[in-house]
Amino acid sequence: MMDKFMLFVTVKENFYLPGLICFLALLGTYKKRGLAFLIAAAIAIGLADAIGHNILKEGIQRIRPCHVLPPDIIGAVSCSNSFSFPSNHAVNSFAAATLLSLCFRNTTLLVFALALIVCYARVYLKVHYPSDVFGGMIFGSAMGYLGYRIYGRILKYIKP
Repeated sequence: MMDKFMLFVTVKENFYLPGLICFLALLGTYKKRGLAFLIAAAIAIGLADAIGHNILKEGIQRIRPCHVLPPDIIGAVSCSNSFSFPSNHAVNSFAAATLLSLCFRNTTLLVFALALIVCYARVYLKVHYPSDVFGGMIFGSAMGYLGYRIYGRILKYIKP
């Protein structure tokens, strides 16, 4: 049962519809702030994902634990051919959580709880080392903060 749950929270496609609903709700409820958030989120998360995958992973080239562990220890997930550090799941989830919590303070507990579950799942499924996830959390938080700074600037240019 736990394996199925961890697999569910680690498949990004499972978050598309709920994410779209949340973004539309933000846009509908907060109008100007919602639009500024969506633009800042696209920039921050897009940059975080691209830098994490194309620069950090390719530069560091750390092998995933599922490539070195015996087959009987590896869980129910297939092992990616990309490198391990940093965990882009951690990067993206913490970039989103940091940005959301800074822009909409009442979301902090929920978004960080979800981000931590995603991060734990990556280690649980043996596709990342804890340090991959921790590094991703730090980098993602920094990118989320950058997104927050961008959000503040965007707000100045959006007409009510």
